[in-house]
Amino acid sequence: MQANKFYTLLGSTLIAALCAQSTEAKLFDAIGGHLKDLQGRFSEHQFIEGQKLKSGQINESAKGQDLLHNSSGTWSLLSVDGVLYLQSSQDFASSPGPDYHIYVSSKQAIEDNDQFTDDQIEVGRLKKPNGAAFYRLKTQDPTEVQSVLIWCKQFNEFIGAADLR
Repeated sequence: MQANKFYTLLGSTLIAALCAQSTEAKLFDAIGGHLKDLQGRFSEHQFIEGQKLKSGQINESAKGQDLLHNSSGTWSLLSVDGVLYLQSSQDFASSPGPDYHIYVSSKQAIEDNDQFTDDQIEVGRLKKPNGAAFYRLKTQDPTEVQSVLIWCKQFNEFIGAADLR
C-alpha cells in the first residue's frame, strides 16, 4: 500500500513538473532528478558513530508542508573526532523530488518558502530521501547549527525543517 502512495506522489510530482517547465532542458533535469531520488530510496542506510550534540524532529505542521512537499523524522548533529556531521535517522522520510538539498542555519528552523534566506547554508544534495544518511559539515562550531532544512533547489520549495536542541 505504501508503494502505491509513493508512485502516486511521484506521478503527481512529475505531472506538476511537466506543467511548470518552460524548456525541454528543465524537464529533463526534473525527470533525471526524480530518477536519482528513486534510486536513493533503495540504497542502504548510512550511519556514522559519534557524540550526539543535538537532535530534533522535522516539524510536520510547518506551513510549507503539503501533499507534494513534505518530510518527517529525526536529524542529529554529531561530533566525530572534532568534525561535525548531520545524521538523518532511519525514520526520516521525504516526498519524492528532483533536487533536494540539505541546509543548516544558526537560526531557528524556517516553516515556509518565503522564509528562505542567506541564513541557510547549503550542506549538499540529499543522499537518502527515506532513511539514514550522514553529511559532513564545513563548520566545526556547533553553535552555527541550530536547525536543518530540506529544500528543493530546482523549484524553490520548502520540504521540511527541524530545530536541533
